[in-house]
Amino acid sequence: MKRIVYILLFALVSMVYTSCENSINDLPQDYLDVNDILIDSTYVIGFVDDMYASLPTGYSRLGGTSMIASATDEAVESPSNTEAENMAIGVWAASNTRDDVWASMYSAIRKTNVFLNEVQPSIPKGLFKSEKTVNLLAGQTYFMRALFHFELVKRYGGIPIVTSIFKVGEGTDIARDKYDECIKFIVDECDKAAAILPVEWPVAALDFGRVTKGAALSLKARALLYAASPLFNNSATPDNTVEHGAYNQNKWQIAASAANDVIALNYYQLFATYQNFFTTISNNKEIIFLDMAGQNNTVERLNGPSGYTDGGGGSCPTLNLVDSYLMKDGSKFDWNNPVHAANPFVNREPRFYASVLYNGASWMGDVIDTYEGGNDLGTANSTKTSFYLKKFMSESAKWFGGSTGNTYHCFPIFRYAEVLLNYAEAQNEANGPTFSGTYSITALAALNQVRARVGLPAISSSVTKDEFSAIVREERKIELAFEEHRHLDLRRWKLATNVLNTPVKGLKIIKKVDGSFTYQPSEVQTRVFKPEMYLYPIPQSELNRSNSLVQNAGW
Repeated sequence: MKRIVYILLFALVSMVYTSCENSINDLPQDYLDVNDILIDSTYVIGFVDDMYASLPTGYSRLGGTSMIASATDEAVESPSNTEAENMAIGVWAASNTRDDVWASMYSAIRKTNVFLNEVQPSIPKGLFKSEKTVNLLAGQTYFMRALFHFELVKRYGGIPIVTSIFKVGEGTDIARDKYDECIKFIVDECDKAAAILPVEWPVAALDFGRVTKGAALSLKARALLYAASPLFNNSATPDNTVEHGAYNQNKWQIAASAANDVIALNYYQLFATYQNFFTTISNNKEIIFLDMAGQNNTVERLNGPSGYTDGGGGSCPTLNLVDSYLMKDGSKFDWNNPVHAANPFVNREPRFYASVLYNGASWMGDVIDTYEGGNDLGTANSTKTSFYLKKFMSESAKWFGGSTGNTYHCFPIFRYAEVLLNYAEAQNEANGPTFSGTYSITALAALNQVRARVGLPAISSSVTKDEFSAIVREERKIELAFEEHRHLDLRRWKLATNVLNTPVKGLKIIKKVDGSFTYQPSEVQTRVFKPEMYLYPIPQSELNRSNSLVQNAGW
């Protein structure tokens, strides 16, 4: 928890140094001279630690209440007219952006450039007992600069790569770099970071949460996976532009090799239970990198069922997602199967019970009632689907009544299960599911590790490449649900125009006189996804300030 302490201690210094930064072209109004930082090594460390405050947070990131899952087929936001709902139904534009990080990421990038260009070169000898400490600060900063650029690239495509600190009158007219150049920059920064950073910090208890070699390699692997995917690597659009890279089938092999580098560290492993991973930080070697926060019950309150005092409803799983959870024997759920239809929440795989609160489930000492007339329906914050979120939430983090509690909610930016799935996808696309060559494992073995954790049967070695590709995509949908992957996965696979134009469904549940229930699937929200939405629009305000910025097609 030491990093949280650092951020709090040095918030004042960093606020003065970076206040009023709004975009790529803005300068801080209250600029603290670098010499004021260099008077104390603690200030230098604090300056780097403050960069962690700009990490993607995940929970309720959109508008302070919504998860971006509610802009996909994963969820429907229970309150109306939220940012996530407007994004889901197609109400956004260059002048009315959603999930817009352009200004915040360039502000964060500026911090990294100040450190690398001004602070680090000016550190006087003797300020730190060891040069290694300075190098570790640089390694963390290289990672942060890569991550902040990637947060932009994964949304907008090619963006201006910024490694300089603009002075007054400079940097007001910068063109976008092409996509492949942006990915190369991110990869190079990750390589610099990985060469410096340790796999594990020497005093793990004090430095838990800091960037590691594994985090740098994981970012590199994810960036290369995206770059290899059809949206950005397509024979129909073979040239390198700001919107996509040059087509090269070998990009899948490069992505597989990058993910294998993480596996080959032989450090990470899947946590014993899926459900407990998300609220366990001690002795959890599935964690690669987290956005850390103090103990709270905000996630539980914002997403709690409406029948609980002040329960916000939040991001409610759709029937589209629920139907994707397999039966515990690995077979598919089917509404045409009378046994399944009569008891749809019986004998499902463990990740369903770890992720979804359904009618009849027990939670925080009560029973979820989402049948017509039930306690958890009928208010403005009630679920539209009959489901509430359970993933990430702890029953000990009670926000109502006389006995309240808190827990850590550390959003997983990178975890080992994702690395295994990244490797499985890339290796399969490059060489098929059973190819091993000089790699640590096959794509099939990587996927089966993830399935084995939740007791699902292994996929047979007779599976074809195309069959395996479909299985990996379904596995990502379930394993990584609500972790800010689905909206980007559907885009990079070029499936969003099909999936995100499909209405999302819920269940209408009727309680009969004998206490049993009937279940009727029904549409709850129409969705809109236009072709131009594969990439986000660059904010119109930025285009108005620069003659060189080019908007993405269709916006």
